[in-house]
Amino acid sequence: MGAVGLAVLIVVLSMAFATTGVFVGRWLVRRHIGRFHNEVLISLFATAGVIYAVLLGFLVVVVWEAYDAAHRNSAEEAATLIPLYRLTNGMEAKHGAEARQTIRAYTYAVVTDEWPNMGKSEEGSRKARRAIGDLDRQFSRLSANRKEADAQIDSEFLNTKSQIVTDRNKRLLEATDKIPWVMWLGTIGGGMIVMMMSFLIYMEQGWPHAVMASLTASLIGLLLFIMLVLSRPFSGPLAIGPQHFEAALKVMDDVDRGN
Repeated sequence: MGAVGLAVLIVVLSMAFATTGVFVGRWLVRRHIGRFHNEVLISLFATAGVIYAVLLGFLVVVVWEAYDAAHRNSAEEAATLIPLYRLTNGMEAKHGAEARQTIRAYTYAVVTDEWPNMGKSEEGSRKARRAIGDLDRQFSRLSANRKEADAQIDSEFLNTKSQIVTDRNKRLLEATDKIPWVMWLGTIGGGMIVMMMSFLIYMEQGWPHAVMASLTASLIGLLLFIMLVLSRPFSGPLAIGPQHFEAALKVMDDVDRGN
């Protein structure tokens, strides 16, 4: 199901819950309306609503920041592959060619082998992990009697490769991170409590009450939908794709052409 379809489903179910609840609530409280009923209940409802709004707003911001951090980390990893690829031009011709081939193999493995399984496992692709190991083994075979300028390139190469390994590990961990169940309990349960409190407010006309309650429920449902899709940055309808790594492969082609 796409993002639009999932959003519509959640909003429609929320509105149906609110509309049904309003008329059930009117039937339950009609014979038990006392003096100052609404004054007392609305005060309690407003307090609960503010508490829930603060909680829900905080969680939406936290989830969005985590999603944005995952997106930026993925982009940084892909972007760092380009300077790593260019640094191989400062190596001996044979070793440089081997390193470029291995960097390409790693990037291709991330796109074709690792990305389809993102969010399912923290292990990632064996092909991508093997390519990182191959880079280390190729680097260890470099001549020990190298010039000072070559040593500077080697140092920069190692630092850049280490950054890529760090970004990859962070990406794999972010892909499997989930919102704790207790937070979902608070957001969904809190929303239901606030809506059920609104059902007990009594109005002479039922349809304005039902309309306002259903609109409130649709807003809560929409925010819950946002939390749901953003809580899984590498899976679901708004999943982060491997476009940055595909773009990196194209830039590598340009580098090979002398650009």
